[in-house]
Amino acid sequence: MTEPNLVAFLGGVAASGAKYKIEIILVGNGIYQADAYSAGGSTAWTRPTLIERSALQPVLAKALAKFAAKTVPGRDRTYDMPLTGLPSAGPIGKALVGGDLPNHPLAWEVGRSLLNLPREYHDRAVLRPGQAAAPVAAAGSIPPPVATPVSTAPAVGSRTDLGQLVMLCETLNTEPDIYLTNRSGEVVNCPPHIAEAMRIQRPGTSFDGEVITVDADGAAQLYVGARADIQLFVAFDLVAHPNFRSGIIRIEQKRRMQEMSQLLPPFLTPLPRHGAAIRSVRWVERYDHKLDLLAEVRRRSGEGWVLRNSDAEYQGRRSADWMRYRDREKEIDVVVLDYKRGTGKFLNTVGGVKVGLYDARGQIQSIGYVGSGWTDVQRDDFWGRWQRGENGFVITVKSFGLSFADQVIRPSGVRIARRHQGAAEEAALTGGTTWQIRMRTTTRSTRCGRLSMRAAGTTSTKIRPPRSARRRSTRSALR
Repeated sequence: MTEPNLVAFLGGVAASGAKYKIEIILVGNGIYQADAYSAGGSTAWTRPTLIERSALQPVLAKALAKFAAKTVPGRDRTYDMPLTGLPSAGPIGKALVGGDLPNHPLAWEVGRSLLNLPREYHDRAVLRPGQAAAPVAAAGSIPPPVATPVSTAPAVGSRTDLGQLVMLCETLNTEPDIYLTNRSGEVVNCPPHIAEAMRIQRPGTSFDGEVITVDADGAAQLYVGARADIQLFVAFDLVAHPNFRSGIIRIEQKRRMQEMSQLLPPFLTPLPRHGAAIRSVRWVERYDHKLDLLAEVRRRSGEGWVLRNSDAEYQGRRSADWMRYRDREKEIDVVVLDYKRGTGKFLNTVGGVKVGLYDARGQIQSIGYVGSGWTDVQRDDFWGRWQRGENGFVITVKSFGLSFADQVIRPSGVRIARRHQGAAEEAALTGGTTWQIRMRTTTRSTRCGRLSMRAAGTTSTKIRPPRSARRRSTRSALR
């Protein structure tokens, strides 16, 4: 058995089911380390991100400051519900109390009751001499059970075969009888209202789909933040049903969609706040109906649509029979502000570049990092610029626009602006032909007035253009 090394823990769940935690562990010789992890409502924890590695108090201070910022109300995701299953606890303070974490339901530290630490971490917790290994419940209360992932997926072909994507599955003779799994087939926590809605279905029914959190107009939490408070399971396909004893996945796609439409109400806006918790994805066949659905997706600023081969069998993986078109994805020009080293195969090069846009006041604002999409040649280019201390130049990225928190959504790299000798001098002499960059899209975020999506840059470290040029850019953006 591994020696216990967990000395402190911070963790919470957002309304969408997304989770965030920070583990503080003893490395050895008086050195401690804080690592951050995140997970979607039905996905496994990510790989750890190092926050700090040093003496205990600096590690606790940095970990607390990082976590406290994620519990503030008004964020697109507020992790204020304890991972122990207790109700919302509200934000946690960002300052240590006497050198320790605040006494708060979202935090646990050595010497405190294990009631504030999720059950699956108890074996790793460092205990004070004489401290009981099992938590003592308050009189008249029973700690809620915590569902934990199983180590292996059910056997392929069984009633609990869960495929490659997120889905629900109800079985006949096991407890609990409702399963929600992630892409790897691991059983994960199922929101109670979704599990209750699934009980209406006949035993042996299984849907392939996704847990999402949206507002009444169907806009995802990523775009509208705290306004999105309707959590649903949207079913994409029917992969098991007791009416089809020999299996339904070999039946053509159209028939499966017709059967699913008989079982579930459709995803139609406006969505009632307390309506059905499981809904079928919308689908159409006729040409004029396709045009109507296309217009609706664009009217709601949706991300796109999927074209399916109506004769295809269910495959449970990426396939040419399902073609996704991302209508919202556009190219934008942004300014490079900073760099970060990569991990894994990118350990010795640039892992991502921090980018920004100018706001209505002409001030540069960071909109996040762009790490994917870059070629090895482009990463080498960034590495050289990083070593020379260059920033303020322009790159082109693809993205779905800006989130509620003004961060770039699902970005990927496209190209780096071509450099030529004397670019900085030319900008100073000609009034800015090299830094004035046209925006390639006017994709709006929920808080579209916050950023005008104007991009500008120069090879120097001072990345603010002349005032007259900022006025010209503003007029251009408003046309």
